[in-house]
Amino acid sequence: MVVLIMMAGYAALLILLSCMDYYLVADYQNRGRERESGLLAEAAEGVEKAAKDLDEILYDIYAKNKNFEALTTLQEETVEYSNAYELFDAMKSRLFLQENMHGVYIFYGAFQKCLFQCDKEIVSFDSQMEIKDRLSVQLSQSRNGGVWQTVVTTDGVFRMLTYKRGNAAVCGVFSMNDRMEGLKHAVGEGAGVYIVEDGMLNGIDGKEDKFGIVEETKKQEKVFRYWRDNQYVYGRRIENSSMWLCMSIPCKIWTYMNVPQLLLLIVTAFSVLAVFWLYRFIRRELVWPLRDLTETMNRIRQGEWNARTGASGHLKEIQEVGETLTAMVSEIEKQKMLSYEETIEKQKAQMQYLQLQLKPHFYLNGLKTLNALTLARDWEKSQELILHISEHLRYLLQTDRELVTLGAELNYVRNYVELQKSMTGRPVVCEIQEEEGAADFLVPTLCVQTFVENSVKYAKLGAPGLELFIQVCVQLLQTEDGVYVDIMVSDNGSGYPENILEEINADAQKGIRSVGINNLKRRCALIYEGKAEYNFYNDSGAVSELILPGVNPGGLEVRGKADERIDS
Repeated sequence: MVVLIMMAGYAALLILLSCMDYYLVADYQNRGRERESGLLAEAAEGVEKAAKDLDEILYDIYAKNKNFEALTTLQEETVEYSNAYELFDAMKSRLFLQENMHGVYIFYGAFQKCLFQCDKEIVSFDSQMEIKDRLSVQLSQSRNGGVWQTVVTTDGVFRMLTYKRGNAAVCGVFSMNDRMEGLKHAVGEGAGVYIVEDGMLNGIDGKEDKFGIVEETKKQEKVFRYWRDNQYVYGRRIENSSMWLCMSIPCKIWTYMNVPQLLLLIVTAFSVLAVFWLYRFIRRELVWPLRDLTETMNRIRQGEWNARTGASGHLKEIQEVGETLTAMVSEIEKQKMLSYEETIEKQKAQMQYLQLQLKPHFYLNGLKTLNALTLARDWEKSQELILHISEHLRYLLQTDRELVTLGAELNYVRNYVELQKSMTGRPVVCEIQEEEGAADFLVPTLCVQTFVENSVKYAKLGAPGLELFIQVCVQLLQTEDGVYVDIMVSDNGSGYPENILEEINADAQKGIRSVGINNLKRRCALIYEGKAEYNFYNDSGAVSELILPGVNPGGLEVRGKADERIDS
């Protein structure tokens, strides 16, 4: 029980630790996802701000600049060049002042002429020319107004905005590389950053769509997050555009938990192993030996004096307790044998005393009966009575027998009733109901006659001449402990006085009242070792019930099924 309480306490602690670990890990992961989503949102906001700044600059030129207005129509070459140069000079000034602007392009003369300037540290000459060619193709296909376009060159990903009117167009370029690289560095090693626009994916590390990002952008409206192939994938749409900024983050051990949480998890796992080992040690070295000692003591308590403990283990104290118990049992067994022999002798002496105490009681009743018949000079009845008395005395003089068959006892009762009828002339009817097979069981001598005699002697009927009716009912009962013989004797008299009922329902004791019943109870206690039961009460007369363990003629108790009554 103590071990179970300890294990229950540890189980509660383990559940608490597991819940705490789960909460900490889940909180750590949630904060990690929020941090990563925040980094992506910050990068997307940076792109949106750069696009907004670029759009404000170009739209201001597109809507208000007189030089651009002049270039929208065809002019003389010198005038056209002068307007283009002034416009280009103004845009270069903006290029150096604006953080989010890395290149400017001016197309005029029906888009056949171009002036451009880019930040050489960010955009190489080859990339500048590639951007120029892409813009030329776009201008030949697009309508007037502003158009966004994404270009991927050897220098990275560039975002371009073109405003076109008539025969002229202005274009601004800003690089996505710094923001994509900054996002990748902030997220951590192994992360991938991608741009998706019009179903095309472009990334820092290539254009391969390993995680189904393009397909996911078609399903979502603004943001998404999912897990695939051991990667967390995030996406956020750039405001007022069809472009998505996405990233993938590999899942590592530190993605799930930090060092303290990992240590807590390891400590929890080791504690489970340690407690399991401790539990087995306690069971092997303490619980099992103590249980064996307890079982041995219970067996000894139940009378198995040859029981010996098999307790083993490495604990010296347990071994010493087992050895001491074995020595004590051996000594007690010796003393018990001596005590048992003394008890047997005492029981024999007491049984002989009780039988001697009973005989004078019946001798006196018999002599009184013979005396009454002699005085009446009824020789025929006297002869008949002498036969009954001889049968009566023959049964009583079986001094060497403690038990007789129930059939012999019932025949003795019949003889006794006839003796009383012959002696007194009193109307007595004795009905005996005997279950089949009950006559062969052994019972103490006079166990039925004692109660019948009490009815004959003490039953009060209320008026002279009324018939005394005595019923003897014998049944066999099946219990878990075996077969029991249930003997019930009842009459139609006034019943037991209350003081007599109180005495005979109590433990058997010596006294001047109820000598026969008390003697019978003490003899049954000696014969059946406390297994016999008695029940005395009044129910339209005196009722006496005696329940005895069934003993066959061989002296063995009869065993049977539990709680069944045998029907004759």
